[in-house]
Amino acid sequence: MEKLKPTRVVIDSMTQFRYLAPDVFQFRKQVLSFLRFLAESGATVLFTSEASPDAPDDDLRFLSDGILEILVQDQDRYLLVSKFRGSDFIAGKHSMDIKENQGVLIYPRITLEESYLTPPTFDTLSFGVPEIDELLMGGIERGTVTLLSGPSGVGKTTLGMQFIKETAGRGERSVVYTFEETKEKIIRRCEQVNIAASYMMEKGTLEIKKIEPQIYTPDAFADMLRKDVEKNKTKVVMIDSTSGYSQSIRGKELISELHAVCKYLTQMGVTVLLPSEVKNITGDFTISSFDISYLADNVIFLRYLEIEGAMRKAIGVLKKRLGDFEKTLREFVITRYGIKVGEPLNNLQNILSGTPVFRKEEK
Repeated sequence: MEKLKPTRVVIDSMTQFRYLAPDVFQFRKQVLSFLRFLAESGATVLFTSEASPDAPDDDLRFLSDGILEILVQDQDRYLLVSKFRGSDFIAGKHSMDIKENQGVLIYPRITLEESYLTPPTFDTLSFGVPEIDELLMGGIERGTVTLLSGPSGVGKTTLGMQFIKETAGRGERSVVYTFEETKEKIIRRCEQVNIAASYMMEKGTLEIKKIEPQIYTPDAFADMLRKDVEKNKTKVVMIDSTSGYSQSIRGKELISELHAVCKYLTQMGVTVLLPSEVKNITGDFTISSFDISYLADNVIFLRYLEIEGAMRKAIGVLKKRLGDFEKTLREFVITRYGIKVGEPLNNLQNILSGTPVFRKEEK
């Protein structure tokens, strides 16, 4: 110490000193003297300790100004700050990774107390399809969460990409996090329905990120999303889909984690699209296979209908927190020229029963 005069000292591990001391009292006395000597030398000291039920390290915790705990749960590492004298800290467990060529990576968890607040404008944003805008009395508001509900293959992702197409037309950036389809498939499908995804990506107004299953913890995914929003000023985020998120992200209580992500995004003025699949094509009317409707400011639903022996699709609005909306359904068709939406289906009954009936007009 006197020769090198280090400013930082790492002791790995302090637990070994226990075996050199004759008893607990001598151990504490020696450690206290040692730490005082290092501090008076102007060094910042970091030491490790291995605690166990048989050999707790409460005495070392008492002597420390800060305590960082590394936990391993369900094969995942977490960092927990339990003490940091003279300063505040973000409580709770934070995901931790050790990666080759990158070292130790910490993903601070998103907390709703963080002051990311962007002054809300709640501008009305168009879908670019006049009939959908009529359903929504103009469109959806900026900085809101919109749930796109419907069974498999009904057009939820395509509807979301149509909204992103309009966002690109305003020169704003969007990101799609896809858990189920590859980037190439989404681009291919978009090109087939007159949504120029490749052109938007070339112009920098669209990025599609494929999230591989069981790679990310909720904190790691949220950290990636947060860095993109803050660095690239992203205005629209689509998480496709909620079922893919629940199956691909490691961990428990994923819905509450998704809630925190959506809350952060809306505080940043980002508009969020959440395609959410319902399991049954027919039967009782449901919004999602998960209890997530409370997350949404807007709920747009797509359904299959049988009308005069033919299977068709319909679109409707169930919820719009910041305004009124049209209470009828309209026919929804995806063509090579884009999305086409028809006039209100005024003769459709029993929509919420899960078995809609098309009533023929009386002559």
